[in-house]
Amino acid sequence: MLERFSGAISQAHQVVRRQLERRPWLIIVLFVAIAFIIFAFYSTERYLAFQTNYFDLGLNANSMWRTIHGYDSWLALILPSSPGHINHISPILGLVVLAYALVPDPRTLLVVQAGAIAFAAIPLYMIALRETQHQFLSVTVAVLFLANPALHGIIRFDFHTESFIPLLVFLMYFAYPRRSPTLFYLSLGAMLSTIEYSAVLGMGIGLALWFVKRRMDRRILGTFLGSLTLLAIIVLSTVGQAFESWNWSPNWLERQFVGSGPAFWSNTGVFLVALQNAIPAKITYLVVATAPMWVAFRRYWSRIIPAFPWMAVVIISSRYSYSNVNFQYSVFLVIILGLVTIALSVTFLYSALSPTDPNWPTGNPLATTVASIGNGLPQNATILTESDLYPQLSNRAYVSLNYSSPEPPQYILVNVDSSWYNWTSPAQGYPLSPREQVELLTSQYPYQLVLRDQGLLLYRLGLR
Repeated sequence: MLERFSGAISQAHQVVRRQLERRPWLIIVLFVAIAFIIFAFYSTERYLAFQTNYFDLGLNANSMWRTIHGYDSWLALILPSSPGHINHISPILGLVVLAYALVPDPRTLLVVQAGAIAFAAIPLYMIALRETQHQFLSVTVAVLFLANPALHGIIRFDFHTESFIPLLVFLMYFAYPRRSPTLFYLSLGAMLSTIEYSAVLGMGIGLALWFVKRRMDRRILGTFLGSLTLLAIIVLSTVGQAFESWNWSPNWLERQFVGSGPAFWSNTGVFLVALQNAIPAKITYLVVATAPMWVAFRRYWSRIIPAFPWMAVVIISSRYSYSNVNFQYSVFLVIILGLVTIALSVTFLYSALSPTDPNWPTGNPLATTVASIGNGLPQNATILTESDLYPQLSNRAYVSLNYSSPEPPQYILVNVDSSWYNWTSPAQGYPLSPREQVELLTSQYPYQLVLRDQGLLLYRLGLR
């Protein structure tokens, strides 16, 4: 019996070996598929656990729903225009919305994002294989990329267009030496369409390629021109107020980086305070996020150039989210190519997907109730809710966190046990918490409590 079992194992081993010899790419496909399943499962479980919120899954999903149902234009979706939209230059959303239109559910965006991040390992593997001619090393590079905690931060924090950047940048590097320029230009255009900061990445990539080739060619020139064009739009919209007729805020870019407070470039004190803020956290973040480049610095130092601007932002910023691996901003550093084995160990310490993370999502028992409420409310009803419930109601035309209409909302849905129930952010335009808004509205108008389930409360506006 033991001999038969050993023989079967040996035969299976030979079959696998022959398949890998014929199709060596199967192993990287397997790892990518596993990563995709884990990323998609984790992010959708966060949705069901009410760990996603208005920033930015709910906002993106609601913007897309309003666009495909004719409440807003496609320009409002991809440009920083109408209030209630994402307020970035993100033409790539015009493509993502096609997938959302097929399955109009916020989880569609999470699955698309998981695919974009996981599949970025394939062009990275192909780059490594082309340059090293070493199968095992190339697979290891790709797997360590998928294991980087900074990459998992992108998965953790809702949906963002930045998640497409690793895939598109790797495709640019892979396509650059190829004879046909089509893939390179398509990848460049898509990368520049993700978010306005991609213009800085484009300039860095152009410089990196120029230093390696030691000459200017059409592809490098195209990278510079495309990036400079986007930078010009940013400067004109921010400084020259050239797009106010399109409802762009004249200081929209400044607000993205420094909020409503004083800009550090106009106040030395603010700059010094920001520079000294959270120094240990900044050092830890930069060490973890840039881990893949450590042993590759000598050979691939020029490829690190695109990451320099964001390293500077991390160092001089006082924003907590810029120096934490559990946010999407890590995407501007994980595009660095390289290899270091310690990346596997730090995954268990810093990754949002680590099994030791106490915030690992588990389905909220109220998820079914909230889904039932969402399906039962009139499609065009006006609704006031809170950040963590917003994604579940994002397929609505008139749902808000900050109700400012002279007419009271027809429905109020809140969870008094949630930390978001008492959340405020005056700097971002949310001066009253959901609790304060509920207290104010229920004292002024005849609301009826029509459902109570644990901490979940649903109010309906009645007649006087």
